[in-house]
Amino acid sequence: MAKTATPVGELQTLIDDVLSKLQATGALAQNSVEVDVSVGETAGRTYRLALKVSAGGQGAVASSMAGFVDLGASPEFNAEGHHVIALVMEKDLDANSPATLVKVKQILAAADRDIREAATFPDDIRNQQPQTKPFHFIDIPFEDDGPVNPPLPSAPHVLSKIKDFSDSLTAGRGSAQEKADAVSWLIHMFGDVHQPLHCIEHRSELHPDGDRGGNSFKIRGAKRNLHSLWDSAVNVTQSLDEDEIADQIIQAHPRSSLQTDLGVTNPEKWARASFKLAKMHAYTLEEDPANPPVVSMAYKKNMEKVGRKQAALAGYRLADRLKALL
Repeated sequence: MAKTATPVGELQTLIDDVLSKLQATGALAQNSVEVDVSVGETAGRTYRLALKVSAGGQGAVASSMAGFVDLGASPEFNAEGHHVIALVMEKDLDANSPATLVKVKQILAAADRDIREAATFPDDIRNQQPQTKPFHFIDIPFEDDGPVNPPLPSAPHVLSKIKDFSDSLTAGRGSAQEKADAVSWLIHMFGDVHQPLHCIEHRSELHPDGDRGGNSFKIRGAKRNLHSLWDSAVNVTQSLDEDEIADQIIQAHPRSSLQTDLGVTNPEKWARASFKLAKMHAYTLEEDPANPPVVSMAYKKNMEKVGRKQAALAGYRLADRLKALL
């Protein structure tokens, strides 16, 4: 039995390393090998992964992994995605409204926070402030034979809180800390509302009460569910740092190419567009809890294409909103 601790983002590397070492030492030839991994990512949150490897070679290992891995990940857009959208916003403001960017940085400095830290601040506090968890998504119900534009669920949700924090900044209410938090929330929520699986829940025979934005839709691979997979949509096919991803997104989707979309300023329409994208692109996989699907490279490439355009829209719309508010 082996134990270690590592950030969740490095877990797949850890698994590969452990299995490689087991194979090199001949341990996989034994009748059974158990690997226990404790993962501590943030204070108060510990993930646990258990692998039981039976004899039969590496093929048996892969099968066993699929059955035993469960990270219990919470439904939140990953840090990289939020950072990239914040960087698109920052680069856009730097080019088109540097005075607004100065104001944003000054407001955040009052809380000793930079733009990347602001982008993930709402995720950092969600366990300490559980009442904020609904602020990250809006579960618009998707039924296979349901209406094209289903009614929105009751507030609070990401749309109601975008309005609340925008109104607060417009009115100039609150302390310096509260203003920094409001800006941080807006940076974060503009990312959330443009992640398609933050704006949908599929209701079906498998999930009569909804699949929690794809969190209950199990898949095979490093990402264990559909929601988690789409959280990583901005960086699937390449190994790039966040600044490189942001630069590629701006180059592929310059502001001038998105004028029609940027003319849509109603956040409800953004959420409904995300809902439509989820139906068209995310739920093309056939769900089978007993035999979760493997995601093809073609699916991942299309997901990245969708995710990067959404990140561009989120960054530019965020820049426009902050310019209007500040």
